[in-house]
Amino acid sequence: MDDLTALRTALDGTDPAAGTAPEPDARHRARAQAVARLQEDSAAPAGAGLLRRRIPVLAAGAAAAAVAVGAVVLLQPSGHPAGIPAAYAAPPDPIEVQGGEPVDGTDRLLALAETAEDRGGAPGEGGVAYVSSTGTELERLTANAGDEDPEETRGYGFIPYEWDTWAGPGGETRRDAHPRPPLETGGEEADHEWFLDRRSESTEETAPPSMRWPEELPTDTGGMVEALGGLGDDPFDDSPANLVGSAEVLYGSRPLSGPEEAAVQRVLAEHADVRYLGTATDPLHREGELFSLRVEDDMSVSERRYLYDPEDGSLLYRDATLLEEDPELGRAEDFGLEYPLLSEQVSYVWSGWVKGVGERP
Repeated sequence: MDDLTALRTALDGTDPAAGTAPEPDARHRARAQAVARLQEDSAAPAGAGLLRRRIPVLAAGAAAAAVAVGAVVLLQPSGHPAGIPAAYAAPPDPIEVQGGEPVDGTDRLLALAETAEDRGGAPGEGGVAYVSSTGTELERLTANAGDEDPEETRGYGFIPYEWDTWAGPGGETRRDAHPRPPLETGGEEADHEWFLDRRSESTEETAPPSMRWPEELPTDTGGMVEALGGLGDDPFDDSPANLVGSAEVLYGSRPLSGPEEAAVQRVLAEHADVRYLGTATDPLHREGELFSLRVEDDMSVSERRYLYDPEDGSLLYRDATLLEEDPELGRAEDFGLEYPLLSEQVSYVWSGWVKGVGERP
């Protein structure tokens, strides 16, 4: 288990070593020593244990085949059980929606954009964008035990994560992904630790110019369409599927001022079939207004849902449900799953500006 993440969460922003990232081996040794000391204390009263503080739990999630559910190859040591710990196989419950039948949400989302317009700038100081989020992803996996020509073993897991993402003005980026403990007990503890260590990672790179957002995002609808449709090396694409995908990249990589968020909302309202679902509470117990979009491309059909704060128009949460996918890319039935398949959930904890990559507010 990632005790470092749990401890820092318990410290609630007061960790004096928040900017450091110890090596996995060092963290494992420290954990082993701590467990050994706990075991030596045989006089502990019944029921005593480690203090655990969970973020008010992550509802279900995942990304899918090729574009929707991520396929990961795990090369495991000889003798290690193939696949992933069964404790990760249980999907969390989806968020509950309060409301009647879905209705056209265009006017309601446009009204929300007017609310967001008055919000002002993003919080924080500095020139580096920082986004902290938490959620759950469904990952499909293949594994082997180190043989030269192994028979593939397939499995799936709903993995809860905490993410931190930084993007500097020169394209320098960093993304920290920390898997959280299993959503239910079961399996061998050593399997869990091995899996958590393999999936915990920090990546740093310099984004190419085509993947960098302008220092000042456009606040008019046409300009935001240009920014979203032009992201990446491919030709300009203002299809609903591409605009929605680029908007999700934007939300995950930098903070938005009120006028910038309003522009994104107007793009979604005017370029996609928006439905208003009612009110809902996200896994962090924040209530908002829930909208849905149907996204269809050459590989899959999915429903994307967005929960916005009615007070200031900010995005609190999003999820994705896979409805159909090209059988050549994979089928949910192959992994013991079925459609509709809730494949990803993300709650946005904080986004704003900091002075350097790796720094937190």
